[in-house]
Amino acid sequence: MSQQIKEQTSIDPTTGEYGNYYLGIVNVSGGVVSGDGCYDDTGDIIVLIDNKNAINPGFAQLKQFLNIDKTDEYPYVETGKESGPISGSAESHVDLPHVKSIIDGSAKPSPPDVCADFAERLHNDAEMAGIRCAFVIVDTSLGYHALNAFQTTDAGLVFIDDTGVVSDIGTPSTDTPRCVKTVDMEIGQEYVPMSMFPYGGWSSTWDSMGKVLSFQITWDGTWDN
Repeated sequence: MSQQIKEQTSIDPTTGEYGNYYLGIVNVSGGVVSGDGCYDDTGDIIVLIDNKNAINPGFAQLKQFLNIDKTDEYPYVETGKESGPISGSAESHVDLPHVKSIIDGSAKPSPPDVCADFAERLHNDAEMAGIRCAFVIVDTSLGYHALNAFQTTDAGLVFIDDTGVVSDIGTPSTDTPRCVKTVDMEIGQEYVPMSMFPYGGWSSTWDSMGKVLSFQITWDGTWDN
């Protein structure tokens, strides 16, 4: 007699697991990274949706994905929110039914506002597309910033800054602004993003965001806290 396996219908609140996915939140120095959060309607924290089957891409595959993904087309909006410690379980700070509906495709994440939101959204878009992605926090001489990293199979570790356009930079001359940027990240060097897909009206070189003091790479986040 065959044993019937019960289909999982909700995210496991104790592990954050749901089918081929598992959730994590980003911790930095005892606190959690916050923005408005694109996936969490409860605690305004960064929620990573990780794919158990995600793989490291080749650089061409990564570039193709970034050219299709729409994360960078949202405008940057400063909210003034800061990260801080949380109490209780990760599950108590995340709207699990809402995240499940996003994974299932019946709902969409909120638009990103600050850099942490853009990095959260690109991470989750990549993982749901089967591409392994990291969430990165960099501490520069001018402050903290969030971006992403991909361990490519042929070009090593590639850092991607997908933060959308700041309103005072100006208006691009095309209908579709592209803000996908690569960064040669090294301790002690200036953080200078370079446009991956430059369009007319944009310089391929962006201003320095300060000297890199340190950075933290988070691949999966943590759930059991």
